[in-house]
Amino acid sequence: MIEGQLAIWLNISTILVLSFIIANFSVSVFISILAQQFLTIQVESRKIILWLLVILPWLASISVALLFLNGYMTSTIFDSEAEYAHWHHMSEFNWLSWHGATLMIALSCMFYLVANKLIKLNIHRKKLLSLTSLSQPIDNNIFEIQVSNPGAFTAGFIRKKCFITSGMLKEMTREEVNVILGHEKAHAQMNDPLKKWLFSVFCEFFIPTLAKHLKLHMMLAMEQAADNAVVTNEVPSTFVAGTLVKVARLNANYTPLKENELVVNFGADILEQRVYFLLGQLTLKPANKWLTALFITLIFIGILSSIDGVHHIIETVFSH
Repeated sequence: MIEGQLAIWLNISTILVLSFIIANFSVSVFISILAQQFLTIQVESRKIILWLLVILPWLASISVALLFLNGYMTSTIFDSEAEYAHWHHMSEFNWLSWHGATLMIALSCMFYLVANKLIKLNIHRKKLLSLTSLSQPIDNNIFEIQVSNPGAFTAGFIRKKCFITSGMLKEMTREEVNVILGHEKAHAQMNDPLKKWLFSVFCEFFIPTLAKHLKLHMMLAMEQAADNAVVTNEVPSTFVAGTLVKVARLNANYTPLKENELVVNFGADILEQRVYFLLGQLTLKPANKWLTALFITLIFIGILSSIDGVHHIIETVFSH
């Protein structure tokens, strides 16, 4: 049995875990119902919404845990605090209870997921160093890989590098190569490799099917933003769309570079949506700020009003 200040912090951590599960479930239901609506939102607004959705369970659970801690430490803010923001035996914590089991399972899962991501990151870093040493620099932070398959991608977190294969250079015209490299430079300028990896880390805490959909939506938004960055008066959107289609045809004859959470590549991913976007066939609207704020508020209120009920339900089955 642990008592005192440490017990309080451990119980607050358990509240945080339960709050996270409730928030994660609520956000998951929202995404499952309205996932297709994301495609109608403007690219930059869509990115913000996607980031908000994967971070919201963390923000909401931390806020609720701090509110419970404040409610326990002082009664100056909530006069009726004992009705909905309390926790039995806050100054006592037993690892051999459902409180302890919940916390241990949560910590084990978090350690596994984060460690797995960091291991993959280290492997990627070594491969990137090896790939850079075997590639031929053709411009500032642009490297050519002697591979027959057509491909182009951007990798690196701090020192971003753009790679293009000799197969791509052989098959494309000079103007098309400029579009491809401009696309990859846009990914580097927007720091997309790092953002894509961080987003995938947050997605790991959702069920795999939902995480896959979230990453697909973010990848589409990043690719659309990079496609749009290439469009100028000299390079019309129709030419960029044609380049995309040509690359898609080439990838049909060759094995494309494997999709990786640590790189962003100029491929035929979600081709239809990208082409329609470039041709102006999609009607995209900005996100509704008031509905977004209402959704966040409802998530917070839902957790705050249900966490104590969840606590009592669990204790009807398990001893605390």
